[in-house]
Amino acid sequence: MKRCTIILPDPGPIYSLWVADRLNLLLELDMRIVIVDAAYDELTSDLSCLIDAEVKDFIDRNSPPFVIERTDIGEIERQKRRLGQKLKKNAGELAMVDFVSDEGGLERYLKANEPVAILFEDAGLRVFNRPPNLHLISTVGLLRGLEDVGVITSADDVIDEMLHPSKPGRRAEDTRKFTDPPDGVGEPAAIGSSWKP
Repeated sequence: MKRCTIILPDPGPIYSLWVADRLNLLLELDMRIVIVDAAYDELTSDLSCLIDAEVKDFIDRNSPPFVIERTDIGEIERQKRRLGQKLKKNAGELAMVDFVSDEGGLERYLKANEPVAILFEDAGLRVFNRPPNLHLISTVGLLRGLEDVGVITSADDVIDEMLHPSKPGRRAEDTRKFTDPPDGVGEPAAIGSSWKP
């Protein structure tokens, strides 16, 4: 299974795939998928909401390949939630920075010198001093790659479903907005590898 480790530091890609009713594409990758805890918490915090309940069930039923990676920020926010205290509005972003910059976070996956790909939608995601085995891939870039290798017949069809939700249980307010170019973002690792699903 382990050709590459996929890191999900923000919930955007999972939200988008849920809107299109294509969460199964994450399993098609046949790779370990690491979700930062604050992103998981954001995705699954309100089980009375259809998306939260379905995403939680999907991730929990498929562990592995899903792994929830703990961060200090995520733990603090879970404690606040248990105590009924107000949560930080930017806890997810802080946890993402915590994970990317902490020696026990992203660096632990990079030390093995195996390919690691960050799958993201947060336009503000930046990885400074990017190691040579780290790829950056947007959700649109992932879909284009899946089309290139024949896993899906049309990335545009999936993207259209994300932008114009019509699947059961999806609402107009679930519409996704992308900031990346039409072909997506796919920054290859400096070691010369090219990412393919």
